[in-house]
Amino acid sequence: MVMCLSCMEMNVHISAPNNWMEVCHHNIAHLQPHDNIGSFTLCMCQYLLFQVDMDYNYDVMKQSGHFTLPSTWIPQDGAGRQRVVVVSVVGKSTMDAGGCKATALEAMVGRKIFQRDMTRPLALDSETMAGVEGYYDQRARVVYMHLTAVHDTASLVTALTAMNTQLQEKGFLMAWSELKLGYARSLLLLFSVSHILLLCHPSHVFDITYIHLFRTLDAIRCKAQSYICEVLRGVPGISKDWATFGRLCSPRVLFLFSARLLPKLTRPSHQAPSSTHKGAGQERWWGGGGGGGNTGLRNLELALEDQIYRLLRKSRVITNISANSLFALPNNQAYVYLMEQVQEEMAPQGVITGALHDLCYTPDGLANDLNQLSLGSKGNGGGRAGWGGSQASPPPDPLDTSSADSLSATILSGVATDRKRNLEHSFSIFLQQHIDQALGKGFDDNVGRHSGPVFFQVPRASIWFEAVNRVYKFFMVAPSEKDTKAKQVLGSLKSLVETEVRFSDARCAKVLPLAIAAYKDGLPPHYTHLHHQHKLEVALGVLSGQARGPMYDHYVGQLEEACERIWTDGRQGCETLSLTGNTCTHPRHTTSHDSDEDRSLPIMSHSSGVTYVSGCNCGHRQGQREDPFSARAANETFYHHLAETCCSRLDSISFPTFKPSVSNATAAQVESGGDDVEPVGGESEPGTPHHNNTPGLTGLSGGVPPPRHMTPPHRMTPSDTTAHTGSQLVITLTDDDSKNTARERGVIRQASTTEYLPGMLHSASPPGLLPQWSSWSLVCLGPSSLYSHNAGICEQPGFLPGTNFLLPWDVTVKVQDREKWPAIADTLGKKALMLKNKKNRGGDGAEFTVKIFLGVEYECVRGHRFMMAGPDRTLKASPSGLVKDNASRVANQDMPLYFPCPCSRGGAGVSGQLIRVHVVTPKAPVNVTLNPQVQPGPDPCPRYLPQPAPSPPIKLSPSAYWVLRLPYVYVGDQGPHYPPDPRHPAPPAFARLLKGCYGITQLSVDRL
Repeated sequence: MVMCLSCMEMNVHISAPNNWMEVCHHNIAHLQPHDNIGSFTLCMCQYLLFQVDMDYNYDVMKQSGHFTLPSTWIPQDGAGRQRVVVVSVVGKSTMDAGGCKATALEAMVGRKIFQRDMTRPLALDSETMAGVEGYYDQRARVVYMHLTAVHDTASLVTALTAMNTQLQEKGFLMAWSELKLGYARSLLLLFSVSHILLLCHPSHVFDITYIHLFRTLDAIRCKAQSYICEVLRGVPGISKDWATFGRLCSPRVLFLFSARLLPKLTRPSHQAPSSTHKGAGQERWWGGGGGGGNTGLRNLELALEDQIYRLLRKSRVITNISANSLFALPNNQAYVYLMEQVQEEMAPQGVITGALHDLCYTPDGLANDLNQLSLGSKGNGGGRAGWGGSQASPPPDPLDTSSADSLSATILSGVATDRKRNLEHSFSIFLQQHIDQALGKGFDDNVGRHSGPVFFQVPRASIWFEAVNRVYKFFMVAPSEKDTKAKQVLGSLKSLVETEVRFSDARCAKVLPLAIAAYKDGLPPHYTHLHHQHKLEVALGVLSGQARGPMYDHYVGQLEEACERIWTDGRQGCETLSLTGNTCTHPRHTTSHDSDEDRSLPIMSHSSGVTYVSGCNCGHRQGQREDPFSARAANETFYHHLAETCCSRLDSISFPTFKPSVSNATAAQVESGGDDVEPVGGESEPGTPHHNNTPGLTGLSGGVPPPRHMTPPHRMTPSDTTAHTGSQLVITLTDDDSKNTARERGVIRQASTTEYLPGMLHSASPPGLLPQWSSWSLVCLGPSSLYSHNAGICEQPGFLPGTNFLLPWDVTVKVQDREKWPAIADTLGKKALMLKNKKNRGGDGAEFTVKIFLGVEYECVRGHRFMMAGPDRTLKASPSGLVKDNASRVANQDMPLYFPCPCSRGGAGVSGQLIRVHVVTPKAPVNVTLNPQVQPGPDPCPRYLPQPAPSPPIKLSPSAYWVLRLPYVYVGDQGPHYPPDPRHPAPPAFARLLKGCYGITQLSVDRL
């Protein structure tokens, strides 16, 4: 028994003496306009204490009756024997509700019974991201349950943290489908163990997506009914009907909408302020003229009931027989309630809150507070903005009690109005009538004359807690491998809930065969991994063009696996590349030289199926050659076979090669990384020993240190003391040149006879090592008379018209001291040596001019041959055979190693490769020398040489036709240097024959 503060009666019975909210509401409701302000202030203080206790000092988890599923607490004794009605709260909450949808329910119960937190929701299952908490109200014999799931802000925040990796890898739709699946599993649980479900929605519009969800839950409920019944039969003391039907009844669903989004309606001018008063700073969100303040709100509720009923009936979610439906709607009772904003917030009334705030925080005492809160000024409305009165009016007298009387009358009038309205539109009345009916005769929501039997169970609390734990385990806990029934039910639920995933899966499954067919289209019998990747990209393009949705990544993996199986199922080709960049066309195999390969593979030679046309060393014969896979086959074997019937009869100069002294000679172990060479471009003489970091050797024998420094004979470089006169080049032979010539004869080079160089000879090769075979060839076709400048090169096939000419190069040789050059003095007559110009009449010098013919020949893969007139232009003679160019640019500039062939101008690009150098030496007492150096790659690519450095240049005999054949391929320590892509119009600048290749020195006396 609690005393009422307003009426001072002792016979007012409060159901729960410790329930401060009921005491406050009772006291405030009994305040009358004639009561003094002291009674009002006591009520306000009492309400404030309750609010502080609710907001700060109230721990929901510690109060008696609170539990979370699965529940470890089961009521015993009298509380366990009570028969209870189960009310569950589901749906969506507002963003600022902290995940709680039961504010109105807590106001009805009179205490805070559920947790609310914006960012840290409690009791959420890590798999379903849903949690069910409950409260057992023993006094009212009601079990309240609250579902926190995907449609609550707090749950979404937790899901974002827990599913961050999945969101990044699989995308939003896959993660959202799993969240919806967990929500559906939770609803199946609550529909199986509840009598009443409150479906909350944060607006006043029915969400039609619930229709698909309800149909899905109904289909799964029917499928899982027999399994649920089997689970419930194991609960001790359970009723027969509950174990037979698998649920307590066909539950009622009540719809709880929010009025916060309703448009504000202007109050009619004739309406009294008290009839629309909602508290300080608030307006009514629904309206109605006259005296019926709730008429508009009730009309909206009725309209929503009609709309929901029609939608659910048309979609067959509800039927005439409630036992066959997922849930039922009451026949003659309201099942839609529109929550006002004040009811949702569960906060003190606006008038009371404002008044109490001003009473507590004004500094001038109670009388001054009452004056500030006075509503007695004319023209002020019922809102809080008018409480302060007119700013122009003088302040009231603090001792005047009229302000207090006016404040008390106004507040109590508003409280009475709200009390009357709450009696007309009360959530407690709305829900309590259904609870009372459930505790009484139960629900009979069948429609029509031919309705089926009605089952309705009000279980004892202890039995219900035991049963709900078992049903929770069936629906919410991941089934084991042996639990095929639960796996079957959850699999069916997943296929029905994840509509986006099912659509994506169906679409991708339809496109997958098309993508596989695109991969198989045009496949060769055997192909490489590179071709496999290309075809896979084509197939992925087909899949990505038509497949959609979250299952796309899954089917990409299936497509990759299918294509990988096709490739590995006997279609894997040999991955070895030829030295020209073509792939072996044979299936995966091994060769006789491979010792580490799988012995189960067949043994065969590599072949790309590509053949080229190439000439021999001298150029008189052409033959077809297979695409080479080794440097020896490219640079030595092919030319050796052609030379047996052509070039073997010609004079030649052999380049140094390995001469073994033992039978078990081995290749030297050359450390890779020998590409660091000295700069290219004529900065150092070829006879100068290299001081760079050459590759190291292991087991080197027979090697000698590099010979002493030698100055080579004259080379045609701009650094020499030469003078250009038109197209001629003047070279001065001095006394130092004769000394150098004599010094060259004393050079002795010794190489290893037990180890050989495993590869081609280049500037970074270790000293003292020679290759087993030479990649170069130098042959003499015969005397210089074989070449006629009028007719060009004859009897050599493959030359394109107008390109079979050599270029003349006039070189003037000036002798400073004839006595130092006896060979020249004895060979040339006195008249020929006399100078005819006035500059040298007084000296004893002599000069003579020699004519050298040079030709730089290129050959393409089709066998076409052509000469170059310079680094950037092919040679083209006139129809009569007139050549206007000379060899100065060819002799004094770097020549490209590759140049587009003239045959490719109208079709596919074909590059010609520098393959031969033609030299016709003059009939003069001089030797033309050759010192070729080829750099096939960009720096720091080494220079490839025909003889080890530092060796003297090669001397050519006079009055002869010499042909220097260059390597067909260039292979270094790091692998081959592939030719450039012929589709590129410009040849690479780094692949070139370096300038300084040609030189002149005195003819040796012993050869005269």
